[in-house]
Amino acid sequence: MKYWCTIAVTLLILIAVLLPGSAVPDVGNFGLDKIVHFLLFFAWAIAIRFDFPSLNKILVFVIGIVFSCFTEVLQLFTEDRSFDFFDMLADAIGLATGLILSHLIIRILTSVLKNFPRA
Repeated sequence: MKYWCTIAVTLLILIAVLLPGSAVPDVGNFGLDKIVHFLLFFAWAIAIRFDFPSLNKILVFVIGIVFSCFTEVLQLFTEDRSFDFFDMLADAIGLATGLILSHLIIRILTSVLKNFPRA
């Protein structure tokens, strides 16, 4: 399936942000929540670069920021969730880090997968 990495990570992010607040553990403003935001958008940046290697990194960053804002707006319509600028900041840092490291990570992953035994 083409673009499966991007689709999978995007769906994971949407599921995570659309969970009602009662289903999400209370971790405080600068706790585990920000780490999860960082990691989700870090993975999203790598997935985009893997599926769309010719896309300009700045364009990917801008699209990622728009997507991050969209997810925060979606949370306004989700029970016990709210828009949080610091979540967007964690998303932006995850995006930037993912984009900076994407070439190296993709090269390592493709090397590992190439040598992975197939059934």
